[in-house]
Amino acid sequence: MDTLDAHNQPDRDAQSELAEKYHWHRQTIAETFERIEKEPAFPWVAVGDFLDDWRQSAREDRLELVAMGIADTQAIQYDPELRRWAAFCAAMVEWLCWQDELSFPSWTSRPEYRLSEPWFLYPGDLLRAWQLATTPTPFKMRNIFGGDQMLDRV
Repeated sequence: MDTLDAHNQPDRDAQSELAEKYHWHRQTIAETFERIEKEPAFPWVAVGDFLDDWRQSAREDRLELVAMGIADTQAIQYDPELRRWAAFCAAMVEWLCWQDELSFPSWTSRPEYRLSEPWFLYPGDLLRAWQLATTPTPFKMRNIFGGDQMLDRV
């Protein structure tokens, strides 16, 4: 695994190695959240692009995409929709790391990435039971419910 400096950033040698290894800019979770913040009408596009980069990266390089964390807590305190997406990003990172047997970045456990009210991604009572039953644990822990296929790509 590449080394991280005191600011959870890859050192310059590690960055150079990754630039040679990947011939595209890999979107980090921080960049994903910034895109959601700037383009709130299209959060799933940003999430999908992140998922594509995660899955196209070698397993040993994936933690580089999530080491930095996401949001300034000031920004999410006053915008409930942005807070939802911050919690979603934290849950998504834990779920992806768990699937790949990688350790979770410490930032994902921050309390501001937990919602006080449930957020059901699919409205309606008919889908509620399915979402409650099948949503992965990192999302449930944050009061987010969307079923077991919310990170699948078409």
